[in-house]
Amino acid sequence: MAFGRRVGSICGLALGACLGLSASFTAHAETNGFDTAGFETWLQGVRTEARSRGISDKTIKLALSNVKPVHIVVKRDRNQPELKQTYARYLKSRLSDWRRKKGAEMMASHSDELKTIQKDYGVQGQVVAAIWGIETNYGTVPLSYSVFDAVATLAYDKRRGPRFRRELFAALEILDKGYAPYDEMKGSWAGAMGQPQFMPENYLKYAVDQDGDGKRDIWASSEDVFASIANFLKSNGYRSDEIWGRKVKLPKGGEQTLQGTQAAGLTPPAVCARYKSLGIWRNLQDWQALGVRRTNGADLPTRSIPAALVVGDEGDGEGYLVYGNFCSIMRYNPSFKYALAVGMLSDIIKD
Repeated sequence: MAFGRRVGSICGLALGACLGLSASFTAHAETNGFDTAGFETWLQGVRTEARSRGISDKTIKLALSNVKPVHIVVKRDRNQPELKQTYARYLKSRLSDWRRKKGAEMMASHSDELKTIQKDYGVQGQVVAAIWGIETNYGTVPLSYSVFDAVATLAYDKRRGPRFRRELFAALEILDKGYAPYDEMKGSWAGAMGQPQFMPENYLKYAVDQDGDGKRDIWASSEDVFASIANFLKSNGYRSDEIWGRKVKLPKGGEQTLQGTQAAGLTPPAVCARYKSLGIWRNLQDWQALGVRRTNGADLPTRSIPAALVVGDEGDGEGYLVYGNFCSIMRYNPSFKYALAVGMLSDIIKD
């Protein structure tokens, strides 16, 4: 994602921005059809711009001759689980017994690789494995969508058109430079590619050839997959001397009384500055003084560290103190629920 799904799989916008089909699609939505003539005209403009960017005619023909808009892509873009599901439902589904058990097995079977990644990039192996698990069930989810179909559909759609137009040209660059063959350019509904679900732009920025075979193979090489995830996190502010955060027990009424505006507290870590909705940042010991405790009732760690409070579903009394690394994970997918799922799964499979 990342990736977005990933960073491309989540809209990362207010819910209202995720509603309503664009004019190009709305007129044909009831019949699950599209404005084919309009799409073809738009595609001619893409071809012209691709040539001006130095993309070869061979690549343009291979990638775009049979590209088509896919209705289900637009439908899924409007109904993402991070926006629709409660915290309880979202976390339960992503912290399933299977994913917990499989994650522990994968941590064991890839132990040497993950230790090397942790040494090279400063990202804990269990965090890398957790993202891998959340994204593609540890590489077992089939990737069935053509990346070009997916990103062209979302580029033609008006909601996030400019962003996905960039992704389309990035995908063409990947193919044109021989980084991946056409047949391997498969991904999820939003065009996120390979086992770590990198969007094309993020592939160009962060994918790593860890195994040294001359290819940044995020589809089949576990070493490249792990290194690419870790490189993404490291490049987006991940610190090796911190964890993501922790689930906590709130004092009575804490859901209402402990939240506040960012301006009222500490300056957040630089990687968190964009996430205003995290609210107020306080020193960990200040949260302790306000009555926040570990889930078993014990005191919080004595370390001095900025932390923000994320509350769960209204009335459940659950909260999470999150640190700067939480925001690095959100750069992969800008959702509190997603970052909590990654963090909590990493804690489970580490043990």
